[in-house]
Amino acid sequence: MKMKWLVVLFCCFLFVSLSRATKYSDDAVLRILPRTESEVAILREELPIAIPVSWWREPSYVANYVDAHFSGANLAEARDLLDAAGLEYVTLIEDVQEAIEASHSPPSELFTASNDVEFDFSKYHSLEEISEWMITLEKTFPDLVSLVDVGTSFEGRTIKAVKFSGANSNSTSAKPGLWLDGGIHAREWVSPATNVYVLGNLLADYGKDEETTKLIDGLEWYILPVFNVDGYSYTWAEDGDRMWRKTRSTTSSKICTGVDPNRNWDMHWGEAGTSKNPCADDFQGNSAFSEIEVKSVASFIQAQKNINGYVNFHSYSQLWMSPWGYTDDLPPTPDYDAQNEVSAAAAAAINAVHGSVFQYGPISKTIYPASGSSADWTYGVCGILYSYGVELRDTGKYGFLLPEDQIIPSGEETLAGVKVLAHAVLEAGLPDRK
Repeated sequence: MKMKWLVVLFCCFLFVSLSRATKYSDDAVLRILPRTESEVAILREELPIAIPVSWWREPSYVANYVDAHFSGANLAEARDLLDAAGLEYVTLIEDVQEAIEASHSPPSELFTASNDVEFDFSKYHSLEEISEWMITLEKTFPDLVSLVDVGTSFEGRTIKAVKFSGANSNSTSAKPGLWLDGGIHAREWVSPATNVYVLGNLLADYGKDEETTKLIDGLEWYILPVFNVDGYSYTWAEDGDRMWRKTRSTTSSKICTGVDPNRNWDMHWGEAGTSKNPCADDFQGNSAFSEIEVKSVASFIQAQKNINGYVNFHSYSQLWMSPWGYTDDLPPTPDYDAQNEVSAAAAAAINAVHGSVFQYGPISKTIYPASGSSADWTYGVCGILYSYGVELRDTGKYGFLLPEDQIIPSGEETLAGVKVLAHAVLEAGLPDRK
């Protein structure tokens, strides 16, 4: 009875929270297709000066679509500007606030006994709920699971990862490591939700499914469901913003908060695909590793010399991407061939589950240039061969506001791709990292 009352109180709190949060009524997301270099330049350089815009998919190359979020107050003017420039566009989302409200409903139960790991994977969950569940995993699987405190955020939250490896393996021998993280961009809710699904189902299948058991016995796994803990919490807060992307640190600006944590790594920091403007969504920060969250995760990964696989999960666009992000140049041929082979196999495995089509290739060529990214750093600095940035569902119909009925399908197909990567890391063995 007590739990039922807690659930009721939580639901009421959530609805009150949503009512006080930043609103996006009458805002719209337009998909724009630049057909020439001059049209790309108009979108990248001229439009943001003329009118406020939030890029959901930023301008990059000719024939690479751009998704732009305009406020209701500026929408008519935005359409006029696009029409005057001769740019082709369609409306993806008619009302962002309606899409926010349609994408998420309060869970009827925080925990469910429908699976061995007792969690409702069909719902989005707050940081507190995810953290509580992680604690139960350590208690449920004491021979497999341990929680790792990776660091502390700007606002004082613990950055917590789950470490697990098979109880039946030889614990005295080092094993190759595989790291997965999500939620580096706060508004990309399906990323933590998918990480949670992958984590829960790997543990639930251990000892029951031969392939899963082999991969858990053979590897040392690290899964960090929520990287940007402050930003993610802010997207849930009663005075927060569902569309928040960055960290919540103070900056040199008196009016703008936060840094893009996936532009803050010390690998060609501050080059292509970043902004020096503290108010921009892709603000690089005042220096590489200025963000304590990024520095903490980087230090932890660098200290684990056995890690040879890394995935940073995002949404959206359905892409499985390898380095580089900072340049159109490719890594050395042997490395790139190995990376691309896994990308192709992972995309095929994903497609076999629900038919989702994932494109693959280097970050800079597949989506857009992005300097100071995590995957570039883990490969370029740490020498983690199998380093990837993965954009999950969808391709734009819902964008960052993916409905909850797509969480489990996303988890199912992503798990198939992760297993492909895990096999490659297992086969490669321990990396030669100093």
